[in-house]
Amino acid sequence: MVWFFISVAVFLGAHIIPGLLREKIVKRIGCHGYVIGFSILSTILFGWVIYEVLVAESFVLWDYQPWQAKFLIIIMLPTCILWACAILQPCPLSIGRKTGFDPARPGINRFCRHPLLLGVFLWGMGHVIANGDLVAVLFFGGSAIFALIGFSRMEKIRLRDIPQSQHQAILSGTRRFSPSGLLKGAIGLGDIVVGVLAYGVILIGHGHVIGVNPLEMAGW
Repeated sequence: MVWFFISVAVFLGAHIIPGLLREKIVKRIGCHGYVIGFSILSTILFGWVIYEVLVAESFVLWDYQPWQAKFLIIIMLPTCILWACAILQPCPLSIGRKTGFDPARPGINRFCRHPLLLGVFLWGMGHVIANGDLVAVLFFGGSAIFALIGFSRMEKIRLRDIPQSQHQAILSGTRRFSPSGLLKGAIGLGDIVVGVLAYGVILIGHGHVIGVNPLEMAGW
């Protein structure tokens, strides 16, 4: 379990330290270079953490029941749609596309400014329930908490790069979390299609990549 904690510490450090030094790094390599480098580093370290989760010695906190896997399979569909929204729609105050935001047509921002982070929260909590061992709870539960903390942190980071004159329009045209936004066109047909396709790929590929078939675990 030692290497699991080491991998998590490195992963968190790789997110915290670049954030603190962001302005200096951007001045040296540019914004695109920073985003690309940070994304590659995060992907590699995340893969390392996942590997350590799979091989770490752990102990069960609660007994497994098939309904837990069924719950996870169900919750991952809206999760994937949220991730699709983060890719396809402008998210001026969060992880996602910076440009193209129109306060008069905020899209997913009517529902949540942070669709990717909200998706990570759902993904994390769903996996906590589906697994129930100590390492899984620490990793997936920690990821969920980390995502929630990121709500306010990402807003502060993004607002630094946005002219002061635009702050009020963006803040008033978006919501940190507002379920009523789902009834106001927050999610489009394209978001749903891409989300469903991503969901299918994850559901089918999970057993091949991670070694655990969710459908078999659910008894389906």
